[in-house]
Amino acid sequence: MFELTPLARSRSHSPLPAPVTSSWAGGRRNTYTFIATAAAVGIFVNVLLMGFNASGGVQNVPVIKHWLPQSQEPEVKIIYEPCPIKNTTAPSTQPSASKDGDEWTLERIKQVAESTKGYYARDYSLHLGWNNVRYIIETALLHSKLLDRTLVLPTYVYARACEWPIDVCASYATMVNRNKELDTTEWAELPHDMQMGWKVPLEMMIDIPHLRKTHNVILMKDWLQIYGLDPSVEIGRNGPWWPTVYHNTNPPTTLHKIPNHEYDPSGIVRVDDKSKLSHVSTDTSSAMDRALWQAMGEKIALDWSAARSTLGVSSETSDEEVEKLLAKHGWATTYTFIGALGLEYVKTVTDHIRQAAPLKQIRGLKDMYGHIQAKVLYLEGEIHYPRKPGSMRFTSPEARDMFAATVLHSVQSPERFYKLAQKIHDRMVEKVGGRMWMSAHMRRGDFVRLGWAMEGSLERHMERIKNRLERGRDVLAEIHTSGKIKTFDAKGLIPDENQLKLSPPKPGDPFYLATDEKDPKAQKWLREQGAVLIDDLLTIQDRQEFGWSLIVTDVLGVLEQAILGRSYYFYAHAMSSVAGGAVNLRAARGADPRTSLLD
Repeated sequence: MFELTPLARSRSHSPLPAPVTSSWAGGRRNTYTFIATAAAVGIFVNVLLMGFNASGGVQNVPVIKHWLPQSQEPEVKIIYEPCPIKNTTAPSTQPSASKDGDEWTLERIKQVAESTKGYYARDYSLHLGWNNVRYIIETALLHSKLLDRTLVLPTYVYARACEWPIDVCASYATMVNRNKELDTTEWAELPHDMQMGWKVPLEMMIDIPHLRKTHNVILMKDWLQIYGLDPSVEIGRNGPWWPTVYHNTNPPTTLHKIPNHEYDPSGIVRVDDKSKLSHVSTDTSSAMDRALWQAMGEKIALDWSAARSTLGVSSETSDEEVEKLLAKHGWATTYTFIGALGLEYVKTVTDHIRQAAPLKQIRGLKDMYGHIQAKVLYLEGEIHYPRKPGSMRFTSPEARDMFAATVLHSVQSPERFYKLAQKIHDRMVEKVGGRMWMSAHMRRGDFVRLGWAMEGSLERHMERIKNRLERGRDVLAEIHTSGKIKTFDAKGLIPDENQLKLSPPKPGDPFYLATDEKDPKAQKWLREQGAVLIDDLLTIQDRQEFGWSLIVTDVLGVLEQAILGRSYYFYAHAMSSVAGGAVNLRAARGADPRTSLLD
């Protein structure tokens, strides 16, 4: 049975190497040799890390493991020191600019904000991983658009891990103890170095200029400057809105708070706009109303198949006729998305469903808060899991489709992620002999610790992945033979015809594996099973062109998501938010839904 190295941890979670006593004896000649060797190595490493044009400080970090000796312990003491550069995540007062150089000055940001009813603010739960934070941002974008308000986004998010010893990442991004910074005890029992996190500007994760083409958004640092406050007062913690700090303006900015318990108390169905349901009867005295309630049980909405069955309609009865029958008995039709395995972890917006809900239990966001005149409308607390994407259901297919378009097309990573992902795609095609290549996501790390991993052992996990990829090979062969491709169930998607240009995979072809498993022995074994890992494909030039942020594991994870989005077949765990983001990327590029599997 395969065994991991005892106490092995990610590079970001490993303490610095213990000093190794030099084996060199004293003596002038050996001393000179040591000094010369150290100088040469220092110059070599400096050139690689700094690049050949490093006037702006250290910006490029290559992979060094391939040219470090693997078979023996180093004979010289290795000392890790912070890179001598200025902290790159200090609050910048410079507004972002779009690709065409159209700069968003503070004055322009203020004018755009003033064209709406005011600002929409909320608590962002920044203790969560990036994908869950992105889901929360997508929800906030929906709410602010419905309420005609400018959304205030956090200036920073918190990365959880570093691909290098923690002091390397600390030379580029502000390092914090996540327990203290985020006011939590979630990581209190972990070793000290595993409690560390890094403040990463949101603009490194989301293309803000692109987002502004469809949504009115500003960063917290912009809001503070607009109202004459120092950007340094932004409080990280759990991404909260702090009225006592943020409204310390002259004159004070008005605030209306939506208490957390008011958003969707027990039994309430939150929707976008209840005024769209005026056709639904308010008479709830019928026997059918009572039957529908009984069929719904403890849920807050009734599955469509159960609604049809309770109404007693035949299979020939259209969904539109069912909607009319429901409305007659005081029940509204809502439109939303189905979660993988019936759960709400992945927040994909690719599979549409109808559900029925009693009108008297429905509350509309726009109806309740669209009339608020306060400058800032603030939603308190967490409304993330276990809610549907957008943390609400929709009263029309059009409203649902507009939100899906936000997720699929408006919330994008900066362009450099997609450019590098395309290079990795091309290398994978070459690695499999010009055929289609497949991918999988193997979540280990915290999922093993929490008991959420698909399989407990690495061997069983790999066996499961290989089994699913074998099915994937058959799916790709079928699509290739038929010459017909589909798109996911979202409006405006264009089929990616490139899915038909290459031959299907052959048995034994390597496959791309995105994983947080960092143990060297485990990685070696994964490669022996046919897995190709990110470090097998990235080059020093890639890292130099992309920039320093690839040393942050969370940033590297966004790149890997973009790579998974380009594979010809993808398999992952239905409880991993990483998988949901990858599926949404696949849908946006026009992938066939048969080529994605979450279980």
